[in-house]
Amino acid sequence: MSNSHKTPLLRDDPPYSRTTSRNSMSAMTPSQILKTFILMAVCFSANHGAVTACLGLSSSRLGDLTFLDADLGTWQSGCLYVSYTLSAVFGATLIVKRLGARDGIFTGLVIYCVYVACFLVASLVPDTAKWPVAITGALIGGVGGGFLWTAQGAYFGKTAEAYAIAASIPKEEATAYLGGVFAFFYLFEEVALKALSTLITQTLGADWLVVFITYTAISILSAIGLLFVHKFPVEVDEDESKPLCYKVQSATRLLSNDPKMKYMIPLNAVFGFAAAFFTAYVAGQVVSRAELDNYIGAFTAIPAGVAAILSLVTGRVAKYTGKGPVLIGGALAFGALAGMFLIFPEGESWAFLITAFTLMGIGRSTFEGTLRATFADYFSKDLEGAFANIILQSGLSSATAFFLFPHFLCSDDSATFCVEYKDGSKHNVLILELVVIATAVLAILGYLRASALDKKEKEKEALAKEFLDPV
Repeated sequence: MSNSHKTPLLRDDPPYSRTTSRNSMSAMTPSQILKTFILMAVCFSANHGAVTACLGLSSSRLGDLTFLDADLGTWQSGCLYVSYTLSAVFGATLIVKRLGARDGIFTGLVIYCVYVACFLVASLVPDTAKWPVAITGALIGGVGGGFLWTAQGAYFGKTAEAYAIAASIPKEEATAYLGGVFAFFYLFEEVALKALSTLITQTLGADWLVVFITYTAISILSAIGLLFVHKFPVEVDEDESKPLCYKVQSATRLLSNDPKMKYMIPLNAVFGFAAAFFTAYVAGQVVSRAELDNYIGAFTAIPAGVAAILSLVTGRVAKYTGKGPVLIGGALAFGALAGMFLIFPEGESWAFLITAFTLMGIGRSTFEGTLRATFADYFSKDLEGAFANIILQSGLSSATAFFLFPHFLCSDDSATFCVEYKDGSKHNVLILELVVIATAVLAILGYLRASALDKKEKEKEALAKEFLDPV
């Protein structure tokens, strides 16, 4: 019986086999592979941390001007996710295959700098000019985000494959471990950058302009740092001779051809709906209703902080229990977040809000690490298409929520779930909460079905391999 599962995850001695033609890490030790992966995670996370920090501040810092029952922050976030989703569906996989995983990440980070910079510009112009600046920045930034995550998924999958070979461990163990490592840096840096706004404005007493200058500088420097990360050779595209229309539809083709993918939709959708509910309502309205706007940076840092700590834990737990229990736990956390406001519509105390932000962090820890590792396991033959589907499914859910949720107005002002927003309008939040809870239930059922299909596929592959190579 093999004892490969006992092999340390950090090891400098040469592997037993480095015969792989898929990547140029074949001459690297496990420690070297891990170091370049961590550098990628640090640079990626710093840039994306600046993006998510700005996203969390959009409703509170872009002014109170509204249009069709939604404020500028909500419109901007919706445009960001629409652009993000369309980019993933139409062209992200083609761009990543043409540029390669490393350069695909770099290009995405550079474009994300435009989104961060639009907050800096918006803080310098009058309110009437904020709308075109914010919306334009969101539309451009979303394009970069679409293939940024697709490229990150490809880089992650190739690194996990190389690390598994170098450390002589199963690939599933490598994806779980590296998924936890990436999620830790990604979420830890998000915590730091979100808390930074509170530090600058409350502790140092500086203006919000300084906050957005700092975020813009960090996003640019981190993009430059990505150039020092290991670069995989660009692989020959097997679909090169096929029409352009065929090549840009890799994500939708995988969605229609692989039966597992459709059952994974609710897991991505519950994050998308929960993120929109959390950003637009909890962070955008409830914190303001509780008169805690000055601490919005600290509050929005809680989910990322909780998720950063748990990402290391869930990576190790998944090694022994499998990834399923972790993913189910994340779906339950998202459902519980909405359930809190379903039971206590007027909840706004410190303890209540901290609990809500913590539940969002628990759910995020599974989405950012374990879910992505699961996609790398389930759809290893088409990593670009697989990770484009994560963007497609979660991004479309968030975009739908950002645009539709503000229009659920109250027909009866005295109803329990009729809540007054900052602009004085009355909104029915019951629909938002029920959508998140229902999707969480579907996420659990969908995962169980996808897991059963994956198990059957692997059993068939093992039998076929044994038949072809009985020795």
